[in-house]
Amino acid sequence: MALAGTGLIAIWNDILPELREDFFEWHPREHMVERLGIPGFLRGRRYIAVDGGVEFLTLYEVTSTDVLVSDIYKERLTQPTPWSTKTLPGFFNNERGACQIEFSQSYAMGGAMLTLRFEAEAGKEAVLIDAVKAAMAGLVDAPRVTGAHLVKNDVSLTGGNSGNQRGRVITLPHLVVLIEGSGLEGVRAAGEKFLGNACLAELGAKPEVTRGLYQLEYSIQNLAEK
Repeated sequence: MALAGTGLIAIWNDILPELREDFFEWHPREHMVERLGIPGFLRGRRYIAVDGGVEFLTLYEVTSTDVLVSDIYKERLTQPTPWSTKTLPGFFNNERGACQIEFSQSYAMGGAMLTLRFEAEAGKEAVLIDAVKAAMAGLVDAPRVTGAHLVKNDVSLTGGNSGNQRGRVITLPHLVVLIEGSGLEGVRAAGEKFLGNACLAELGAKPEVTRGLYQLEYSIQNLAEK
């Protein structure tokens, strides 16, 4: 078992206090349901931070990144609903990646998630990706870990899309590791053991690594999608 499909949308965001309650209702009642209605969207999940980082993490697993250039997806981006138009400008610290999956192993969806966001030193991206994949090979055998994934943002799918910039500033990740499991301390410990900051630097990553620890709030799955 691994991530569903070969593409992943990963979104981090905080929300302005005056739109916080609206966000909590809009996201599961309308927005994620709408996204899962797009052909190729397989599963959506939202997590909330437990370590003081960017508060919300949303993941969408898609059949492939081709879904993200489909006419129906572009239409949803450029023609948001009234509720979306009201809520989206409240996003800040907003980072969004439309990612190809480089490595994915799991045996269950985890309620705890550790994310690592980092960038390769100049000229070292391919070597770094291969080295991180090798370092992750034993992660799913670590205590309380149920899955480990490495994804790479595709700039051609995320840069300059006016629909995604509506009322908010969005930055882009580069490489992202996701470690999911059945316990917060388990995924945190596994991340430090297998991919600590010093280890990533030795493998070719820049020193700035952003770590976030999250707890699952809910998940919606498109069970009818083949």
